[in-house]
Amino acid sequence: MQKLHENDEVTGVGGRRGRHAERTASGLGGPRPERGAVQRAEGFGPLLFECARLLDEIAQAEVNRQAGRRLLTPALVRLLPHLSREGIRPTDLARRVDVTKQAVGQALAGLEAMKLVELVPDAFDGRARLVRLTAAGEAAYAHGHGVLSFYAGELSARLGPTPVAAVAKGLAALLPVLQEWSVQGAPIAPGIPDGGASDRVPKPPSGRRKR
Repeated sequence: MQKLHENDEVTGVGGRRGRHAERTASGLGGPRPERGAVQRAEGFGPLLFECARLLDEIAQAEVNRQAGRRLLTPALVRLLPHLSREGIRPTDLARRVDVTKQAVGQALAGLEAMKLVELVPDAFDGRARLVRLTAAGEAAYAHGHGVLSFYAGELSARLGPTPVAAVAKGLAALLPVLQEWSVQGAPIAPGIPDGGASDRVPKPPSGRRKR
């Protein structure tokens, strides 16, 4: 997974300026197709990732357009599924999304300034704190889901309701299986030929110092 490091340029409410920001001229518009990009999404996994990526970018751009500023960022979107009214420790949040604690702290500071999250004492450990959504944060989260529902409706109008409903039904069946694998461990893939790519990946240093 890609990590945010201390020298990353943090923008908005915790994201860093990357390809998504560069593809939006003002930070509010929709994503622009990359020049010379090749459509290579084939098979279930690549198609699923590509559709999810595009829908995510389109929905983020619409939320930002409605807000009149770059409110949502890719980094922030990675945090949202793990935030709730029950709360989570910032260190656990950083571990779940696989970013540095400092990067999570920067994102949470922006959300706290907008009164979308709050830091409260952990009832089970007085030395720890939890970050949780406020009522305004829950409303904002629901608004984002509303934008996604809007585009689901637009896709149904474009393609007909049957294909979209079939995809939703299939994903609903896949979700509990993937959740189970996430907790209990997924099946181990057999050796798959990679054209020698693994041999070209730089090996980490052994840690031994030559004398």
